[in-house]
Amino acid sequence: MKFGRIKRQHGRVGGLDKILDKIVRDCPHVSRIVPGRIKVRRGKGEYAFKVQYPTDAGLKCQYIGPGTVQEVFLICSDAEKAKAWLIESGIATAE
Repeated sequence: MKFGRIKRQHGRVGGLDKILDKIVRDCPHVSRIVPGRIKVRRGKGEYAFKVQYPTDAGLKCQYIGPGTVQEVFLICSDAEKAKAWLIESGIATAE
């Protein structure tokens, strides 16, 4: 089963789709995005997209919204360049 460049099988936290569409459209180093598990958390925080750490296939990131946290896995050809692009473009912060 093919999902395109963003896997749409799992649910996503509100506001995340717009960020993922921008990443997959504009970042030359990201080939695919797989949203992961959504967790409930306490507190009312600001929306934030954070790069956590590199994986074998790319980068593990977190999208934080009010009361929720979602894992996001970016499949990258070059994880370091993708991380630098995310931070320079203002989409993400390094954790």
